[in-house]
Amino acid sequence: MTARPLEPLIDEATTWDAVLWWRLELRSLDDAPHTQGAVAVLGPKGAWEKEYGRPSVGGCLQTLLYVLSLAAPTAGAGWMLLWALGGGGGEAPVDVAGVASLMSVVITVVSEFVYRNRPRATAMAAVRKVYLAHIVPGLITIGMAVSGSLADPEVGGSLWWLIPVVADVLVHVALWVRRVTVKTGPRNPIENVEQSVRELTPAVRERVLAERNAAVDRLLGQGKIDAETASRAKLSALGMMSLTVAGEARSSYYPEAHEGLDPR
Repeated sequence: MTARPLEPLIDEATTWDAVLWWRLELRSLDDAPHTQGAVAVLGPKGAWEKEYGRPSVGGCLQTLLYVLSLAAPTAGAGWMLLWALGGGGGEAPVDVAGVASLMSVVITVVSEFVYRNRPRATAMAAVRKVYLAHIVPGLITIGMAVSGSLADPEVGGSLWWLIPVVADVLVHVALWVRRVTVKTGPRNPIENVEQSVRELTPAVRERVLAERNAAVDRLLGQGKIDAETASRAKLSALGMMSLTVAGEARSSYYPEAHEGLDPR
């Protein structure tokens, strides 16, 4: 990603308001997309739609893999259910369910590896739904495959394919237990921003701060902000400028953003 210039945003504004503060900070973080994303969560919808709404190849791929990891176990269980509702004729499609769960396990393991390198606070309610989307279909698949094999070994299918299904269930049960007990890492959206800033290289941090502060000086020079506001903006930590000088324009759901979060 190439950082967009800050000057046009400043020069084209006839007056400077709270939303423009958020837009300025988000644009200044173009070269730090992880930090930009964390800051966007705290900002008003009007700001991040304009400054953070551009899809990226990496973001699209990550979303597709996430959807696949959720859909695969359900598709496998659905295939097994269709087989059972059809009277159980022919061999049970345990292999289909097994391949689906294998893909799910691989995606989950890779995602957890990335998460350990970039820990973030997440809402426990959402995390539970994700885990149940793996555990429940897996248990359904296991139950139908085992009962079918016990009823008639000829149509029960190869139970070896249940290994990845069982693995998918156990992995998500283990992750569920771990998230309940581990208490380290970011605990809310603000700590997500602080963590993402710490992950930046010193060179990137210095460059972003220098460009951000130069933009503040430009605003002051054009008379769109006063000296006190400029001082507060320049003294604020990276990622916290908008929250410091334009907190009133944060999203309406921000006060609740700290509730029900994964404590890691």
